[in-house]
Amino acid sequence: MHLQRNIAVTLLIALIFSIIVFRVVQIEQRRDAELTRFNALQELSTVRARIEGLLDANLLSMRSLQVEFSLNPEVNTQRFNALTSQLLSGELHTRHVAIAPNLVISNVFPQEGNVGALGLDYRTIPEQYASVQAAMRARDIVINGPITLVQGGEALIARVPVYHHETDEFWGIISQVIEHESLLEDAGLHQSERFDIAIRGVNGTGEQGAHISGAEAIWQQSPVVSHVALPSGVWTLGAFPKSGSWQAPISTYTLHWLSGGLITILFSLLVFFLLNSFCRLQSAFETISHQARYDSLTSLPNRHYFMQVLNDTIREKARTKSALAVLFIDLDHFKEINDSLGHEAGDELLVKVSERLKTSLRGSDLVARFGGDEFVVMLKDLEDPLDAELLANKILKVLSPVIEVASHDVIIQGSIGIAIFPNDGDSASDLIKHADLAMYAAKSSGRGTSYFFNDSLRSQAESHLQLHREILKGLQENQFRVFYQPIIEYSDHAPNGQVVKVEALIRWHHPEYGIVSPAHFIPIAEKTGTIRELGEFVLKQVCEDYHKLSNQGMCLPVSINRSSREFNDPQAAKNWLETIDAMQVPRHDITFEITESILMPDKERQHQMLEELAQSGVTLSIDDFGTGYSSVTYLRNFPVKQLKIDRAFLIGVPESPQQVALVEAIMKMAKALELEVVAEGIEQQNQADRLKLMGCHFMQGFLYARPVALEDLVSMYHPETGFAAERVGVGQ
Repeated sequence: MHLQRNIAVTLLIALIFSIIVFRVVQIEQRRDAELTRFNALQELSTVRARIEGLLDANLLSMRSLQVEFSLNPEVNTQRFNALTSQLLSGELHTRHVAIAPNLVISNVFPQEGNVGALGLDYRTIPEQYASVQAAMRARDIVINGPITLVQGGEALIARVPVYHHETDEFWGIISQVIEHESLLEDAGLHQSERFDIAIRGVNGTGEQGAHISGAEAIWQQSPVVSHVALPSGVWTLGAFPKSGSWQAPISTYTLHWLSGGLITILFSLLVFFLLNSFCRLQSAFETISHQARYDSLTSLPNRHYFMQVLNDTIREKARTKSALAVLFIDLDHFKEINDSLGHEAGDELLVKVSERLKTSLRGSDLVARFGGDEFVVMLKDLEDPLDAELLANKILKVLSPVIEVASHDVIIQGSIGIAIFPNDGDSASDLIKHADLAMYAAKSSGRGTSYFFNDSLRSQAESHLQLHREILKGLQENQFRVFYQPIIEYSDHAPNGQVVKVEALIRWHHPEYGIVSPAHFIPIAEKTGTIRELGEFVLKQVCEDYHKLSNQGMCLPVSINRSSREFNDPQAAKNWLETIDAMQVPRHDITFEITESILMPDKERQHQMLEELAQSGVTLSIDDFGTGYSSVTYLRNFPVKQLKIDRAFLIGVPESPQQVALVEAIMKMAKALELEVVAEGIEQQNQADRLKLMGCHFMQGFLYARPVALEDLVSMYHPETGFAAERVGVGQ
């Protein structure tokens, strides 16, 4: 689908660019046409100037005779011939000159070939008489023709009236016959190599007049024109390309087509490549975003997304003063099924349970997987608490039928705790906590049933306070220790693996209860605020151990987990940096691992603390990436340098193509954002091998080593070769 859309967009871009290229060629074509018109006008201007110059030269003799006879109207053949012979030269285009006192021709020069004109009375020839009258009215030279002459041939006849100088009485007409073809030839009318030129305007009538000479067909085209000024009236010159068009054929712009086509092809390919890259990156981001909001195994909403929706719904219910219910569901004896049939069978069971849960709910309800075998349901529209119990019974009934898992028939039950808003809590965390307590009460009452939260369960909350006091006491009595789990790098200089850093993990050796799991006391420490004291203890112990390792020749950067609750203290970042500097540990050798929730957009103060830490030199890493808040959108805006892929993403690798594709998407996304990637929770060699092929160079997990005390970490070191993966203990 994406490929077809990208091809369609690319073709559209190519079409648009082709149209642009076509328009550019058209513009260039029109520009060349305008240049051609300009050149034609220049040639016309030259021809016009020559015609006007030659006409003036020929008419100069007529004007001289006009002055002579105006001053001295006496006419005799000897005087006329003498005057005329002096004025006319061989370079002019005048055939002969005639004078007609009282409009009757009395003298012609030269007479040879023109004797037939003697005695001609202009008044007897209407056409010529009209020209004579026009000259008399204009009292200036009027050019008539070209016309057919009495003595044969065609020519121009220029006439000028003569008036007595003193009396201003009309004396007669002087006529001059001009060879127009030779004049136009000498003016260059027929000499252009690029243009056909013609002239029109018989009797000085300009563009409306008849054709005189040249390529008559151009008047049917769209010629450029220029006007030749006559003593009275104008002629019109026209020019048109010999090629038959002002515009050159569009096919002749080869260079434009080639360059435009090349640009179109290259840009279209670039667009296609960018679209494909964008789609791949978008798909990766969508996959990560979906994984951040939804459980990768069951496709149900995860804890963070559920809490977000629950908080929004609580605000809505607070405004409308209505109720909602939270059901906390835990599968009974799931661990036994998981241990007996294997993790894959357990995962299959969880998927089928989630499908049954979805079928039992209404459209307005929401079910989520909180982790492991824990599910939570929100009943948004609750009219009576009894509705919550009815739904709980429905869920238990839906779960009860046999489920086939890994070719085995399995019967699964659940214990459900119910908390009602607003009676059992006015916040999402309180409702979840109380529903969780109610669920444990359901288990205690025999499993396979539901239980409402009540005041008797509040006593369990008191145990949290007791544990809080035990934690503080344990810190005072040195019951806590810091263990270290190696992080292995595979690279060109360490193809078999090399320990390049370690992660610090806190352990509690309680004098009465023995080893207490961090999963038990860390959540309580976060709720009660004791996490700050634990974090301070870990940081100081890590700084001390860093120097102990350095003294043994082991300079290992250390990663320390930081709870989002620790960032609630506005002085936390400053205090951490002061501790690191006071204990003389290089800041760049300390990495703080944070959870995705701290990148939520509503934590501006925490964001400022992250910026402060990063600018100081401390490295920031996202721990358990993808299991909580969808931080992909915000990774670019924060100084995070490392992602740690959670073990949940490695389930099914390399057997599951979907999980492999998901991990590859994370790797590509991290590479695009220039982030270092650490895969944690690796327990199988085939997982490690596949991750190496994906380009993951940093790995951590039980396959290499469990968390160990400082002295055990030192024993893994060799003075000459340092840490090697095989010496750490692959397969422990």
